[in-house]
Amino acid sequence: MARGQDYVKAKALEAVEAAGGNRHEAALLLRVWADADDKLYRALTAPLMGNLTALAVQRATGASDGHSIGGTGGRKKGAKGRKQPIAEADLLAAIGSRSGQTMSSYRQSAAPPSQGSARHKQAVTLLASAYRRKP
Repeated sequence: MARGQDYVKAKALEAVEAAGGNRHEAALLLRVWADADDKLYRALTAPLMGNLTALAVQRATGASDGHSIGGTGGRKKGAKGRKQPIAEADLLAAIGSRSGQTMSSYRQSAAPPSQGSARHKQAVTLLASAYRRKP
């Protein structure tokens, strides 16, 4: 473990002890200590710094995902560089599509799983029949 992370672990255990084992209060106490202790603050935030900086750039450029920094989020720019709104028909088609992306997906939907082997089908059938027999 890195030297800074050893310091964080020691301070976290100290906070848990000071909070009487209450993790929520220990986290709040550790946050207060980090505000006063620059070394602790830097050790706590160092592992997250790469993601934080990427997020700051993404927000500043208005990118919709981490892969298209500076992009238009899938919409074409109209006159004077403004984004054109999505047409209602396109929106309804996207909502109704089963193969399209969901609000939380990053990739296209996966292909359906391949057929299981005969041994696998037999095992599943046996398990299902054993489950049905139980009172």
